[in-house]
Amino acid sequence: MTSYDRDRRIWSGPRQPCVFNPECNYGQIVMNLLERSPDKVIQIDGDTGATMTRAEMRLRIVRAAQHLTKLGYGVGDIASVVAVNSENLAPLVLALQVIGVGFNALAPSFDADEMAHMMRQTESKLVFCDADNYDTVQVATRKVGFGGRIFVMENAPNEESAVDQLFRTTGMEHVFYPKYLGDSYNLIANITCSSGTTGLPKGVCYSHAQTIAGFCKVANFDDGICLNFSTLYWGTGVYVLNMAVMNNSTRLITRRPFSTDLFFELIRKYKIRFLYTPASYAAAIASDPRVAGTDLTSIKFWALGASNVSESIRDTVDELVRGHGRSYNFYGTSESGFLAADFFKRKPNAVGKVGTNMQVRILDEDGNPLGVGEQGEVVVQSLGIKFLGYYKNEEASREALDKEGWFRTGDIGYFDEEQYLYLVDRKKDIFKYMGNQVSPSEVEAVIEKLPGVQHVCVTGLPNEDKTSDLVTAVIQREPAGPQLTAAEVIDHVAKHLSDPKHLRGGVFFVEEFPMTTNGKIIRRKVRQMLLDGVIN
Repeated sequence: MTSYDRDRRIWSGPRQPCVFNPECNYGQIVMNLLERSPDKVIQIDGDTGATMTRAEMRLRIVRAAQHLTKLGYGVGDIASVVAVNSENLAPLVLALQVIGVGFNALAPSFDADEMAHMMRQTESKLVFCDADNYDTVQVATRKVGFGGRIFVMENAPNEESAVDQLFRTTGMEHVFYPKYLGDSYNLIANITCSSGTTGLPKGVCYSHAQTIAGFCKVANFDDGICLNFSTLYWGTGVYVLNMAVMNNSTRLITRRPFSTDLFFELIRKYKIRFLYTPASYAAAIASDPRVAGTDLTSIKFWALGASNVSESIRDTVDELVRGHGRSYNFYGTSESGFLAADFFKRKPNAVGKVGTNMQVRILDEDGNPLGVGEQGEVVVQSLGIKFLGYYKNEEASREALDKEGWFRTGDIGYFDEEQYLYLVDRKKDIFKYMGNQVSPSEVEAVIEKLPGVQHVCVTGLPNEDKTSDLVTAVIQREPAGPQLTAAEVIDHVAKHLSDPKHLRGGVFFVEEFPMTTNGKIIRRKVRQMLLDGVIN
């Protein structure tokens, strides 16, 4: 149960020792677990119908590990993974961890500059991508002077780049044994992307021990199919992959991005027990007229996260699974992982109670702990698992922690008397569109290059069902400059930034901005003026 220490003003989740030893390397545990139920199907390809057993998964991991080791890759190396969920992606990233290579998953839709930034930051030694973004990856690697190998997951343009070569027989599979690679608390399993106030992503280091500790409770889901549309760029994508290994479940994959057509195709063909979607996907499914004629009784758990979940959407989802399942809301960060959820009881607007082996404090502006009902910044720590920091970015790593070493989430929240956590605002300027992080400063930097722009402020405005923030620009023109139009700004952004950062909220013009005394635009006031209709 969640507890509250009134003297120290700390909310703690249930304490439970991990069933698996976090001092082991993750690859050692993976290889052991896959041997225990070799005939169990661990993966179904929703696009082709192909299935893979745990024994087949293990064999592919062994072969990839042996080939990659022979090529000279090992502990301390980082691989960039810029790929959708194809058949061999799971055994590949598990093989990387077995030999001590951390993987940095990037969004397959990233443009060349976004890819290059992370490749430069992580100093990646090899890249795995899709045929669809192979040309973009090549541009990105040229930008950073990359001299390593590029492998294409499917339909490679040539034999040399085909990832299939890593899964060919080695003749030595029978002698393979996963080695102990060193301190799991400091050995990087994967690096996730987290946006900072500069607008450029930082690499969040996730250790082998942290990965293992995320499964302190082990439930056997051997009769359940899990569906999550996320690529490995998202934490939930990585979690569901690991859950298939650790909890003996079956992961349903698809290369295709979410659409209601795809959802109804898959739910009619497969008995999906665990469904993970952001609220915007849930809203689209619930509003589709086909939902009334579709059998959803296989769904036992529908997890909602990645963005704000309105009460109306929650009500709709609960009605869809009434009598056979339930929804739950969850909250976490790239840095700390899972933090809170309402697994057992739903309360209006609450995200839930603190998760197992996690602790949370609420701090005021001066860093002092607050009590029940008081709003402040949410700071967290995981018991026994330290935050590894941002990859080769000591300054950002220090700034992410408070004076006592707790991670600062940048979210504003509070707890009620029943120890339920509520989030009320973001301290950071970053917002999300359809689960994708958007940095206002990055969009502003592109708009500022247009002739005639004196000042610009980018913010997010809620869409109709309040599941996403629409990217919106407010501009103060130069008095003597060209008369810039909204259409010109929208087209300019569309040409220079990836799709989630396009100006779906529109472009507005003002004579002047609300400013601080030292000349900075007050973003929250601009947003409120838009919401109030003062700017139109």
